[in-house]
Amino acid sequence: MQFMNLQSTFLLLHSFQLFIRSTNVAALSQCNTFSRKLISTKFQQPTKLRCLPSHHYSNVSNSQEQKDGNDKEKARLYGNDNFDDDNEYHNDEDSKETKIRYRGRVAYDGTNFRGWQVQANGRTIQGDIEDVLSRRFNRKIKIVGAGRTDAGVHAKAQAFHFDIYPHECEIKKQTKNKLQCAETHDCNDDETQMGIKFCQQLQKSMNSMLQKDVQVWNICQSPLPATVTKILDDGKESIRTHKWHVIYQATKKLYVYKISMGPQLIATDPLQRYNRVHVDNSAGDNINVEYLQHLLKHYEGTHDFRAFAGAIEANQRREGVEHKNTIRTVYSVDLIDERGGNYKINILLQGALYKMVRNMVGTALDVCRGRMDEDYMLRMLHHNNKNHKEQGNSNMKKQFARKDNRCKPVPPQGLTLERVYFDCEDF
Repeated sequence: MQFMNLQSTFLLLHSFQLFIRSTNVAALSQCNTFSRKLISTKFQQPTKLRCLPSHHYSNVSNSQEQKDGNDKEKARLYGNDNFDDDNEYHNDEDSKETKIRYRGRVAYDGTNFRGWQVQANGRTIQGDIEDVLSRRFNRKIKIVGAGRTDAGVHAKAQAFHFDIYPHECEIKKQTKNKLQCAETHDCNDDETQMGIKFCQQLQKSMNSMLQKDVQVWNICQSPLPATVTKILDDGKESIRTHKWHVIYQATKKLYVYKISMGPQLIATDPLQRYNRVHVDNSAGDNINVEYLQHLLKHYEGTHDFRAFAGAIEANQRREGVEHKNTIRTVYSVDLIDERGGNYKINILLQGALYKMVRNMVGTALDVCRGRMDEDYMLRMLHHNNKNHKEQGNSNMKKQFARKDNRCKPVPPQGLTLERVYFDCEDF
């Protein structure tokens, strides 16, 4: 009797197992692949990251990301990327992992570009570099340039910086002294050489993906944070400790505008048609070289260049401010004879407004042609930048604007951003 009960129990259990198998075959097959992945991942050895010391990293936080730009701007800049940008962007923003700042130089022929800044349509220098870095590190990377050049304007030593995560670079831990050696390239130890080699490999990789009319050079790690004093629009000083920043640390910029003039030349050399502009003298408006040099010297010093800047009023409305600081310092302006009817104008300044350099050259040329009085040019340059009533006189002082300057800016192809200068001479 007991044997019969055991046999019945065994048959019942066997029938129940067959039922379970028949109803869950599909589910078991789906779990099979997941189980294999889980097992292989569980026993995988963790990757050892070799990074720089934590004091050299820039902290990533929501507030810092908001300083770099709002969500609408980022969506506009990266709306056409070919990967999942929404998840990638939010992961970067919410991450507490630190980043390392790198900097570099870039040279480009601006003929086929619509300027530096990323735009909705058209090719830009910033867009090309960001696309290459994003593909290289498989996530969105934004760069910051030392200045924005217009469409058609060239550059030889424009500067930019960008941030990457520690696990994206293979650099061993270094002490502060070794880090300083890496910046000056004075050490020959393995750790320093590994950091230099990473920058060289990154530069080579970027240039292989970029087109030939734009190439980067001197990719290196940025210096340690520094204290920066900035004069605000209201005249007050702002003292802050910043990570190295390509805009704040720039001390001056050198622009070069190349022209050709008669009687030696009647047209631009075809080989230089994309980087030199011919000044036409066919209408009898001869340009006196000595007089042109005399006029260009008026720009030296600190002046209000509101009448030489473009889109000031539009920028004020967009930014929601009543007044925009248009006072700039020009260190030197020199007209250099390159022989054979070719000349170049070197303009060294602290910073330039939108189209300011091209308007400066265009105004000086029009005064040479007799289309504007030199006295009127000086009035635009030396006017008071604030309207106020004189004592005993109800008339307001004239505040010149761009609309008061009838001279047209010279074409963009003759202008080159020759170099952006910093305190560190090795960059």
